Amino acid sequence: MKTSKTWLFLFVVVAGSLSAQTITVMNRFKMPVATNAFYPVLNQNGDKILFTSDGYNGLSMYDLTTKSVTNISDHPGAGYEPMFDASDSKVFYRKTTYENRRRMDAIESFELVNNKKVLMLPPQRDLKQVRNFHNGFLVTADRKLLKSTFGKNAKALPVYVTTQDLKIYLYKDEKFQILNPLNEAESRYLWVSLSPNAKMILFTAAGKGTYICDLNGKILASLGSLNAPVWYDDQYVVGMQDKDDGQVITSSKVIMMSVNGKIKTQISQADEIAMYPTASAKGGKIAYNTLDGKILVTEIEIK
Repeated sequence: MKTSKTWLFLFVVVAGSLSAQTITVMNRFKMPVATNAFYPVLNQNGDKILFTSDGYNGLSMYDLTTKSVTNISDHPGAGYEPMFDASDSKVFYRKTTYENRRRMDAIESFELVNNKKVLMLPPQRDLKQVRNFHNGFLVTADRKLLKSTFGKNAKALPVYVTTQDLKIYLYKDEKFQILNPLNEAESRYLWVSLSPNAKMILFTAAGKGTYICDLNGKILASLGSLNAPVWYDDQYVVGMQDKDDGQVITSSKVIMMSVNGKIKTQISQADEIAMYPTASAKGGKIAYNTLDGKILVTEIEIK
């Protein structure tokens, strides 16, 4: 069993090997859809993109191969953190309703082959991030980890991270624990996600910046200002550096950065207000939306 010190050593070795690499944007194009599009989500293969409205209402998918658009849902909230399943054959998305003025979220699946919809999880209060789990997904609701799969699945539950009340909750060894990597008196952690190898946690501390820690909460790297960060792979992350005047966003650029923070490349163009990136390492793509509702897709090369 590898200890925290071992993983820290491996992180340093991997981060050190990145110093000679360069990131190049090889191609860039606008996703050709008729409506404004926001909050893109690439699938694992990098050939399909989910998108929604600026208010997360409705959910559609653009196929980069066939250049076709599929309407998945017109429901309010459907565009909030949707996800492709591990096989890229289904999409999991929210269906938001209100009962006695209380928000309730259900999770539905949409099969890409036959457009079949299946209710996977009935309406719940306080539903958090959905994560892939073999032939289904994991999600937390009211500090409980829920599993929903197609058929029985006896596989052990993997490591899972989420945010609750601006705290980092880690599910490991069949129990939840709270992590406070910066030892904050009042934690304000956002955009928490687990690395593809399930060994590192990426998160943003409001007002302080973005960091990477191990599963014990030990800080491995400080990445500075990098909002809405996502993993590209175990060696790189992508996020946005945005500024505002207190009310309106005045500038924002999408940045790709190595996990040690030493390699930094701007992915978006200088004349864009670029936000909310998504990444596919397998497809070699990064996509993001502009403030005026366009989605740009970039093809990158790392060598």
